[in-house]
Amino acid sequence: MHVDDDGLAMSVLRRLLRPRSRGQALVEFAFVFPVIALMTFAFIDIGRAVFALNTLNESARQATRVAIVNQLDPVSGPWTCRTDRPIQNEASPQWTWRGCAISSGGTIGVNAADVSVAYSTPAGTDLICSPHLNVGCIVTVTVTAKFTPITPVAGTIIGAFDMSATSEMPLERLFP
Repeated sequence: MHVDDDGLAMSVLRRLLRPRSRGQALVEFAFVFPVIALMTFAFIDIGRAVFALNTLNESARQATRVAIVNQLDPVSGPWTCRTDRPIQNEASPQWTWRGCAISSGGTIGVNAADVSVAYSTPAGTDLICSPHLNVGCIVTVTVTAKFTPITPVAGTIIGAFDMSATSEMPLERLFP
């Protein structure tokens, strides 16, 4: 195949007149990458927040299940959650509602100060729940924890915030 001088000149001319776009992809990437990175961290934070809320709900539920059958709450720790063992000594019980809340919420940093319990009278009954408890009183356990986003922008704008979960069940037995 033979290319004449006009064909060669036209080929060179087309190449010279074609718009240059060698750095275009790099510039576009530089604009888009921070947005994609921010969105990725935001999705990770949303997943962490859902995990924390689910853990708080489970922690409150576990503590309530114990509190409806065992109202022991030692003044000081260690609070334990060994539900496979019976309570042999009221001064040092094997499991308490506070201990079970701490045990199931440990992955998100729940501690003894984050757990509270309240007993109330069920609506529409004559049951007396204060100052002495009775079977049928409503046990309400609330567990709170602090959540801190790791997304750079959200972490500085929103900052750390408290999350809480509450569980309620009727008292099944009085102990001790």
